[in-house]
Amino acid sequence: MLVTESPPQSPGAPSPDPLRVAFHELHGRSLHGFALLLTLGDRATAATLTSDALAEAGSRLDTLRHPERAAAWLRARVLRMAAPPRRRPISAPPSLPVLAELGADEPIVAGLAALDPHERAAFIASSIERLDQRDVAVVVGRDGSRLERFLARARRRYLVAYQRADPTATADGPIADQVDEAARRAIG
Repeated sequence: MLVTESPPQSPGAPSPDPLRVAFHELHGRSLHGFALLLTLGDRATAATLTSDALAEAGSRLDTLRHPERAAAWLRARVLRMAAPPRRRPISAPPSLPVLAELGADEPIVAGLAALDPHERAAFIASSIERLDQRDVAVVVGRDGSRLERFLARARRRYLVAYQRADPTATADGPIADQVDEAARRAIG
């Protein structure tokens, strides 16, 4: 079962909390996409990370009412579970078919795979999901100039790996334009 689906209700079971259902509907699909990109297409791990983060959020709904702040908190939770401190995260080779379903071709996957999980999370949140800078700061636990330098380094590493995977890629094009624009915002 996908994390965005509602579990079947058994007869006589209490109906689900409408706030919790709305929260899952609002955040489930995009959080699962974030987790899939973060785990480089590992469906099982992404589903577990998403389900666990949403379950933990269920006990904090009163503090997670603002959609963007909740999105940042959920992504930070997924990242903490995927890449716990002082322990090397489990890393499987990227699943191209799964990531292709999200619109990621081989050069994009190569770019994402070149990043460590924290860099990848920052890159996904800022350059792909286009979260606000303060929300990206929550996701990766950095802010101000530390976050700007971190994002600039992640974008450079991504672009180098992307261009290595696609030697015909130039500094022109939609991906390069997005990365350039994001770098301009971070630096400028």
